[in-house]
This record gives sequence, structure tokens and C-alpha cells, in this order.
Amino acid sequence: MKKVKAALPLAVSLALGLQVLPMSTSPVQAEAAANAAHHSAKVEVKRANAFLTNVANGKTKEAKRYFSRSLQSKMSEDNLKIWWSALTAQFGSVKKIGTSVQGEVNTVHRNIEIPIEFEHVSATLTVRFSQNRQIDDWRIVPEERQFSFSTPSYDTPKNYSEKQLSIGKAPYELPATLTLPTRSKHQNVPVVILVHGSGPSDQDETFMSLKPFRDLASGLASRGIAVLRYNKRTYEHTAKMSGESKINVDDETTDDAVLAVKAMAKQKGIDSRNIFILGHSQGGMMMPRILKQTQDKSVRGSILLAAPSRTLPELMLEQFAYLVSLNQLPKEQLTFFQQQFAILQDPSFSPAQPPKEFLLGTPYFWYDLAHWHPAEVAKSQDTPLLFLQGARDYQVTTEDFEGWKQSLSQRSNTSFKLYPKLNHFFTEGTGEKSTPDEYAVSANIPSYVIDDIVKWVRETKK
Repeated sequence: MKKVKAALPLAVSLALGLQVLPMSTSPVQAEAAANAAHHSAKVEVKRANAFLTNVANGKTKEAKRYFSRSLQSKMSEDNLKIWWSALTAQFGSVKKIGTSVQGEVNTVHRNIEIPIEFEHVSATLTVRFSQNRQIDDWRIVPEERQFSFSTPSYDTPKNYSEKQLSIGKAPYELPATLTLPTRSKHQNVPVVILVHGSGPSDQDETFMSLKPFRDLASGLASRGIAVLRYNKRTYEHTAKMSGESKINVDDETTDDAVLAVKAMAKQKGIDSRNIFILGHSQGGMMMPRILKQTQDKSVRGSILLAAPSRTLPELMLEQFAYLVSLNQLPKEQLTFFQQQFAILQDPSFSPAQPPKEFLLGTPYFWYDLAHWHPAEVAKSQDTPLLFLQGARDYQVTTEDFEGWKQSLSQRSNTSFKLYPKLNHFFTEGTGEKSTPDEYAVSANIPSYVIDDIVKWVRETKK
């Protein structure tokens, strides 16, 4: 054990150094670095396996042995027991644990993936390690069918490069990618920061066969506009976020968007006078609050894609009713959410002391969503806004689009564009209203949407 501990700092140093070694590195040095990286992964695999084995056997104290300080503070032994109990109640007992493999390595975490066969479903546990090999987080996702992804025709890799960054601050630093157009040495370019919709999401906003944020990044950067995209906090720090007792929408969405603006204001190659934010769905809904928290005029303009103008619970009930009509959601689930959202609207509801009938969890988060009226807040703001909406979107409908128009009718610096063929993720389809099945078809954001964003940014920038 002592021998392994002594080797850890050297292994980490070499593994990190591998990314910046010059081309003239000798074969001996390169082999040493590769061996160190392999050794590092072996240590992480061993610790990930021990974590899973211990938590499955109820040995929560041992399971926490290699937790980082931030994870230790968020995840108690009782929380671990509750998590595993709830997981196995849903997935069934563990039947088989597969071979662990090294997954993605980003600027914040090194990931180990463990396939698990439960009684009712197969899933992958991703254990996230900090750079000093402490377990810093994890998430578990049921296996889905394999989806394919297509590259848009407007993606021109020779016109841009990509740089891996970190944004935010501990304990919630986020891995990010800056897609930077090819430029002359002293030329600074505008940047568009992408803000996700609801739910845990990676930096591409991957959903089934769609990667809308990747499309936007390649499309805009190919046309001379930089793009910053990052993993959402609930995606990269799932376990720690679940340990937060008073999480609200700012914790989940707003704060990281504001920190991203601050990061881009200092980023080499970026024109700090021309920072734009693009919010999709919930990201667009929270745009007035994001702008309110960047009051120093550091944001030149905002683009809102499929942004709700109503409260999110109101919107969700409309979505669920539509899914019930398609036989894609049990009517009992619609009834359940109707009851839960009615509790949120009760004037006596307190997120600090929610009634026992409230079963959604994270009461501060839901209370925030139920009482946030974005279009009303935007009336008194003056940042230029571009609203883009798919006419076939069943998740955020044209009623929301018209709601923004009506609320902001007295403002002169807003623009609106409705696309007849597009759905919620801005891919084309047929029929009056889209269905969830469309998202399983590999598709890209059309070039005409990219054109409209590029045109507006160029007209709006200083």
C-alpha cells in the first residue's frame, strides 16, 4: 500500500503532462508517460469497483473511503443507503457486474464506466474521479438503444479549432469546449454561450439521435462566431447536486451561465464587447434572470430557442396531456403531476416545510419554476433579443412564442422568427405537431437557422 501511495503523485503528473509534451519527446519518456496513465486508470478502476461493491453490500463507511472533500460534505452514509435502496427498488437486484473501463477524460474529471445488469434493466455506472484520484461524483444511466449522429453539411472543420476549458468554481467546475474560428493573430471574435434546457445534459445537449449544441457550435464557428458549450452541473456533478438540500434553478442553470459570461470576458481571442448567450427551452426561459445577474452590460444580446413564456409546470401539464393522447404516457402520471403542481400553487406552500403530500423532491427548485414568469421580467430589460421557434414543437408551443411577442410588444429591440417544419430540437419533420419518435431519427439543425443566427449576431454586435 505504501508503495502505491508513493507512486500516485508521479503518475498523476506524468498523465497530465502527456497532454503538453513536445513532439520531440523521446520514446523512453513517451512510454513512461503512457505507463503512468495506464497505472492511473488501474488505480481508479480499483477504487470504482470497491465503491460499487461496498455500497451494494451496505458498507457505506468503506464506500466513502476515497471520496473527495466536496463529495464527503454532500453525501452522508444515510444518503448513500437511501440512493442504493431507491435504485434497486426501481431497477431490481444486481445480477452481474461487468468489466470496468476508462471513459471520458475531461478538464474536471477522469471517468470509469462499470456496466451493471440489474434484475429489470441494464445500466452503466460512471464514477467520476478528480485529478488527484478521489471519487468526486457518479451517475448511473439505464442502457438505451444505440443512436447514430450525423454531421451537418455546414460543418467546416478547417474554419475552426476547439479548446478544452473549465468554467465555474469549486466544487462545481464544469468541463467546457470553446469552438474558435480560424482568425488572424490579433483578431478577436464574438462568442455565443449555449445554455441547456431542462434535465441533466452534456455539452452537446445530446438527446437520442440529436446533438443540437454540437450543430450550433460547428455551424457558427464555421461562419466566424466562437461558441462556448459546457456540461450541465446536474450532468457532471449528479451525486453532489442530489445532496444539496435547497437546490433551485439558479444552482442548476443560471449561476453557471453567468460564470461562463465572466470567463469569456477574459478569454484570449474573444471580443469581450460582443458576448452573446443562446438559451434553449428552459435555458431560454431563464434568460431574463441570467441577464439580470449580468447587469454590467457584459452581454451584447441573447437568442432564445423554444423558450417558454409561461411557468414550466403549466407547460409540462400541456406536454403530458399531449403524450397521453398519443398513448405514450399513462393517464395516472398526468393526474399525479396535476396534483403535485396544485400543491405548489397553494398560497400556504413553503419550500422550507413542504407538506407530506408533496412528492416531487427538491421543493425550492419546483417552487422557483412554478412562480417564475420570464416574459413579465423581460418587459423592463433592454438587452437585444432574438426569438426562434419551431411551429411543430409540442414541448414549447407557439402559444409561448406569441406570449413573448405580446409581453414585449412595447420593446423595439426584439426579433421573432417562426419555422414551419421544425420541432423542439430544431430539426425538420412533417405533420402539424411533432412526436417524441422524431428525436430518434438522426438529423441536424438546418442551415437556414444557422444563417439567421449569424445574420442577427453580425447586425447586433458592436
